[in-house]
Amino acid sequence: MVQEGHSQLGEKRAWWSQVRFWSVAVISITLLCACFIVSSVVTYHFTYGKTSKKLSELHTIHSSLTCFSEGTMVTEKVWECCPSTWKSFGSSCYFISTEEDFWSKSEENCVRMGAHLVVINSKAEQNFIVQQLNESFSYFLGLMDPHGDGKWQWIDQTPFHANVRFWHQNEPNFSAEQCASIVFWNPGKWGWNDVFCDTKRKSICEMKRIYL
Repeated sequence: MVQEGHSQLGEKRAWWSQVRFWSVAVISITLLCACFIVSSVVTYHFTYGKTSKKLSELHTIHSSLTCFSEGTMVTEKVWECCPSTWKSFGSSCYFISTEEDFWSKSEENCVRMGAHLVVINSKAEQNFIVQQLNESFSYFLGLMDPHGDGKWQWIDQTPFHANVRFWHQNEPNFSAEQCASIVFWNPGKWGWNDVFCDTKRKSICEMKRIYL
């Protein structure tokens, strides 16, 4: 009888031990699941909350955006966008004006749209831009010589290197013409020309792609 009692007591202890083990396991798994859910919710609201706020701010300037996916991870830049009426090339978006204005007013118009007058950094960029232009018009660039001393400056402080100069032959040629435009001259060539800043011309705005 004593041995039987000891046997039953051992079985009960083993049973309670298993119950405690599985109870702890279930509670631990439940807590881990809860932490994962909370973390996911916080990450979602942090990421997509910021995106929604940014989109709301952008829509005060641009009525709609054209975007495409760049990645899938939360930590990556998931979307890159341009305003729907702008052209996309490289890491920038471009807007070709339909109205003519002075250089300073043209720059102000670009700034209101979150951009600046175009800065051309390569032959490939120039080739892309001229494909969007009308040969009948001249377009202001974000390039000027503020003191008329031949020290041309880009509006965004990009260094003005000789290897990205696309002046027409014999241009620039007049120190009083302190702003630059891009214009089509025969025989069949687009190039830069120095012009008076207070003449009215069309213009090209540039902004960096918008990442969401």
